[in-house]
Amino acid sequence: MDISEEEIFSELHHFLLRKNNRFLNNDEVVEKTGVPHELIYKWVKSGKLKKSLFPNLGAPCERCGKITNHSKLCIECTTNITTLLAKEEKDKQWFQQIQGSRKHTYHHYK
Repeated sequence: MDISEEEIFSELHHFLLRKNNRFLNNDEVVEKTGVPHELIYKWVKSGKLKKSLFPNLGAPCERCGKITNHSKLCIECTTNITTLLAKEEKDKQWFQQIQGSRKHTYHHYK
């Protein structure tokens, strides 16, 4: 008998809504239910398993692979990217400032 993905989700969701199961993490859910990690990741990413209800479930960060329920990226990767972009913007402004001050300086070589 083939069980559909929706039926698996329904059973899993019912299981997770029990008081003692709301705070299980991915590995514990897989161990207790046999539902593959990939399906849990899929449902976390799509929002079917909401982090407000199941705060310890997550999916791999798309940059480093660490399990996160933050968004597509973990907090560390988000912070690193934001910091890098801010530094690049600062460097760009500095470079433009240097270029602007050089416009009026001419060097003639013989």
